[in-house]
Amino acid sequence: MIKLKDILSEDLFGTSLKLKPYEALMVKSVVSFMMDKYKFKAKIIVKKKDKAGMIGDISLNSNSVDNNKFYLHFNPNQSYKRIIQSMIHELTHVKQVSKSELLPNKDYTSILWKGKEYIDAKEYGKLMKSDISAYRYLPWEMEADTNMTSLYSMFINSKHWKDLKGKDATLDYIIDNI
Repeated sequence: MIKLKDILSEDLFGTSLKLKPYEALMVKSVVSFMMDKYKFKAKIIVKKKDKAGMIGDISLNSNSVDNNKFYLHFNPNQSYKRIIQSMIHELTHVKQVSKSELLPNKDYTSILWKGKEYIDAKEYGKLMKSDISAYRYLPWEMEADTNMTSLYSMFINSKHWKDLKGKDATLDYIIDNI
């Protein structure tokens, strides 16, 4: 007999923000792929974030800039293909910060791109909220968008992805059907 508590613990009526074992394997695989591809190291904590309209994000703060520690979020309410693509996008930003390509200035009032002041922080904030088409033309966003598309098939064909086969039944299903 199935009990209500068993159904609820399986999270059939909502989205758990805790990574499931197969999601943790997938996340680790994407992170390893990007670190190997771009030869960078960072401490990356990946979490789910259920926010309407959000695909993924990273937090850029003194912890990431000074200590190379990042919080990466992905929205679990999208296809696994889209989750992987959004992780590639956000990990491109982690690479950019880790390699000092994308940084805030010392007082966090503007954003530097490859060592040059590129945009005022307030202007950047406005762009994010009100002009998404202009936002997508920022050079770091263009690189992340390009990688999101071009590196997806490279990742799916990589040993990082293929080596997951046989580690988890749910992940096997995703691998076979993505």
